[in-house]
Amino acid sequence: MSDTGAMENCIVEALDAVENFIAETTGKKPTQSEIANALTRYFVLNEIKSHIVMEREEAK
Repeated sequence: MSDTGAMENCIVEALDAVENFIAETTGKKPTQSEIANALTRYFVLNEIKSHIVMEREEAK
């Protein structure tokens, strides 16, 4: 998934939502590096995985 040209609009919107939330709650817009670092932490990855698994099971 390293082809950023294939990124769907929903991903861009989600990243914008993260950026806006951080800016609103901290008073400072995060850098892309800060967002990337946060999103690749094990805890966050595990939470994202759990959410996706839950949604897939609910869709059945």
